[in-house]
Order: sequence, then structure tokens, then C-alpha cells
Amino acid sequence: MRSIPANNRLLILPGVVIKMYREAWRAQNERDALRRLDDARILAPSERGSGRIGSRKFLVMSRLRGSTADGTEEAARRIIAYLRSVHELGGPGFGRLCAPLLPRWNDYVCQRLISYRKAFVSQGLHEGAGTADALTHLRLPEPPVPSLLHNDPEPGNFLEGPSGIAGLDWELAIYGDPDLDYARIGYALGIRPARLVDLLDDQGVAFNEQALTIYRRVHLLGRLMSSITAAPPDMAAAQRYLRDLRACANDHT
Repeated sequence: MRSIPANNRLLILPGVVIKMYREAWRAQNERDALRRLDDARILAPSERGSGRIGSRKFLVMSRLRGSTADGTEEAARRIIAYLRSVHELGGPGFGRLCAPLLPRWNDYVCQRLISYRKAFVSQGLHEGAGTADALTHLRLPEPPVPSLLHNDPEPGNFLEGPSGIAGLDWELAIYGDPDLDYARIGYALGIRPARLVDLLDDQGVAFNEQALTIYRRVHLLGRLMSSITAAPPDMAAAQRYLRDLRACANDHT
């Protein structure tokens, strides 16, 4: 283990994956999520151990076999079904699993938007700052209970194997509103908002269409912030997210 370079995040070995984290809270968050999923018998890596090298924490997790989910609508249906089972796991409040939890979902969303706005202002990105500021004044329907969310449901974070779909990379997991996960996966798979509504309806998933619209924009702001604060900044991605934010504002999708 001491031969792993400091900038490595994953070391893949026979039967296990060792994941190192740039921030300690990410390790604790993923560990808490994996334990909840294991207790509920939902397919995900199992924690096998943990430790620290210098200031960096790591987890040892079981290595799952399978292929990453593709971008088809059929894959979207399977991912939505998987997420729906995850969302049945409740929490004591809203926010990161490893952090003090808030009593209201709107408070958590506002905190995230305020952090995005600060990042945009510091980078001189006034369009993004204005959008984040406008969204902080909206009030979302409060979920009846906090639900476990993956919170980063990109297709590459799902493996399809003989036992079904398994979710990977839970370091950003939170307790929140399931519609946020659905809005994120809809964007990640290029599903138009109206079609996402149809898919959720077809599977009997309860959702709020207004919340899905707002969460799509929240998701894009988060991606925009990540792209401009990366080292080096990914300006091509930033322009793509800005374009999609404008589209959301123009057609209310």
C-alpha cells in the first residue's frame, strides 16, 4: 500500500478495490452508505476494511463484476428501479450521511446553491451566480421523509451483472428528495424532461414535476461549479453546462 502514489484514487486488486479519498469526509460518507445498503441487501460493494496513509483515508471494498450501464432507455428503466429501492431507506435528517443533518430539505438545497454562487462570483461567472441566487428564493416541496440518495447517478456508477444492477461510488450520498436522483440520471442519460416524466409514470414512481425541473438546474449548477474549479478548469464542459442552463430557462424544462 505504501507504494500507491498520492494522486491515485483507485487500486484494483484480485477480488477487492482500494479507494483513497482526497477528503476524509468522503470516506466516512461512503462507508456509512455501504453499510446501510448491505443491511438492506441492496447490491453495492461491501466494505472489507479501512485505514489511513498520511492524511488520506482509504476503504477496501469488494470488487464487483459486470459492465457499466449504457445510455439506452432500457438501462434508464433499470437504474430508476434500482434507485427506487435505495430511496426506501430513510434517514434522521437531510444532508450528508457523515455530517450533522438538517431538519428541512430546503435548507440543505439553499446551502448548496449559496456555495455554488460563491464559487461563481470568485471566478467572475456572473451568469451562473445569478441563476444560483434566483433558485435560492424558490421553495421546493418538503419530502415527507429523508431518503437515501446516490447523489451522483452517472451511468458509469452502475454495473450490470448476473445478479442485477449494483451501485458504485457512494461518497457523495445524502439523505434528501428522491426527485433529485431522478433529475440527475435523466440529464446524465440525455433523457428529455417530458420523457423522464413518462418513464417515472410507467414504473409507478411518485414524483413532483416542478421539483424535477428545479433539480435539473441545480444539477447543472453543480456540474458547472466542478468544471470551473477543476485543476485545470474544464472550460469546454463549463460552456456546455451554461448552454443547457439557458435552455432550461428558455423552455422551462
